Amino acid sequence: MMHSLQHSLRRAAAAMAMAAACALSAPGAARAQAVWELTPYRIQVYLAAGNLPDLTPRVLDDLSAGLVDRADVVVGAAWQMRVAAAPDLLHRQMRGGLNSIQVESLPAEALGADKVTLLWIAPEWTGYRVAARELDVATRTFSPVVEKWATAAALLPGTLFAAASDVFAPLASIESEAGGKVRLRLRAGRFPARDPAFLSVAPGDVFRPIIRYDDRDGNPKRILALPWTYFAVEQVDQAELTCQMYSGLRTALAGRRRGRVHQLALAVKPPGESTRLVVRARTASKRPLCGYDIYLQKPGETAGAWFGRTGLDGSIVIPPGEAPLMILYVRNGGQLLARLPLVPGLEKEAEAVVLDDDQRLAAESAVMAAQEELVDLVTRRAVLAAQIRGAVKAGDLKSADRMLIDLFALRTRDQFTTQLAAQRQRLYSEDPIVQKHVDKMFEETRKLVVQYLDPNEIDKVSAEVREAKAAESNAGT
Repeated sequence: MMHSLQHSLRRAAAAMAMAAACALSAPGAARAQAVWELTPYRIQVYLAAGNLPDLTPRVLDDLSAGLVDRADVVVGAAWQMRVAAAPDLLHRQMRGGLNSIQVESLPAEALGADKVTLLWIAPEWTGYRVAARELDVATRTFSPVVEKWATAAALLPGTLFAAASDVFAPLASIESEAGGKVRLRLRAGRFPARDPAFLSVAPGDVFRPIIRYDDRDGNPKRILALPWTYFAVEQVDQAELTCQMYSGLRTALAGRRRGRVHQLALAVKPPGESTRLVVRARTASKRPLCGYDIYLQKPGETAGAWFGRTGLDGSIVIPPGEAPLMILYVRNGGQLLARLPLVPGLEKEAEAVVLDDDQRLAAESAVMAAQEELVDLVTRRAVLAAQIRGAVKAGDLKSADRMLIDLFALRTRDQFTTQLAAQRQRLYSEDPIVQKHVDKMFEETRKLVVQYLDPNEIDKVSAEVREAKAAESNAGT
């Protein structure tokens, strides 16, 4: 491993000399930015292989040296790579699959680096399978596992570098946010890659904001990945990235964070897999919400397309799309409940907690039916009252009496409001916002009932019939 160590030391010295020269010539905040932009990534690689007779320790040493050389030729000063054989305990865990590796599984000294990359070589009938996974130490975030194939041992050096490159996630600091536009400063962004084809960040790439809270010793005591929030890169100017923020939160980056707090953004690389989205009520029951409509929209589009509805368990599978970032809209009965940016495959399962809108829909249906009944009842009352008055005017008091009985048989205001109150009590929601909306709908309907079902109108018609009868009786005597 001496060869790789010498390469690392030479690049470290060159990079630090350049960083020191630029930092000393810059004042204040600019100096801090210059140091960040001219600070290379210290990448600790652990290489391990299955039981392969042809992959002797000497061969693995050569592969390690070749990996460092290739990184030096392609990337240059932005990477300070050191490759070591995986310790015995880590080797055994890597054999069981890289997805099972946790931060605690890594050697303590590895956490002094910026990146820890795990490379595993496994024998296959058709050659070699190379699996890679990266830990970003600052954010304690693991990448998805990437697998590549080498049909011959001679192809392993290039395959190992390709796998390490695919899991590499650039890190940036969040500098500012205004009007949904976010400005990021890219770590080691002032070091151009020696191979122009090797672009670490390009427009269309996606970053995820992560807030790190440190203790007095600089160790992380809390790391928070902001949920449902992503930055889409629009413009790259060396170390400065201009991004559009997409968030399901109202105030994703609101408020000043003082003290030992680092606002970071880590590039995400979609693994090309699906995510199972589960939509749940935000009440204490957390019940799954069935039959909710899901719409998908690409960033930059003006309208989303209907994708499907949640099942009985409140879930729906979101497949990878043409763009890494998708915008999900959760609707129920035409009501927009959530706007959720998602990178399919980044998480196996994502949970969206939204308003339990079923009670609102039920209340809306009940209120609409009640209002239709009210219109029908008011119409029938008005028609009967007009017919009664017509019969009285024509002197047909017997017909007026029969129709008056029908008028009194109609539902009264008290009966209607009692029915409304009973429906309102049945349609109770644990969510105070939904309940407030339900109460408002029923209260507005109750006011209409009070306004249009005035019992005095029936009393007036009845009094007119009585007066006509009295007049007829007096005329007969």
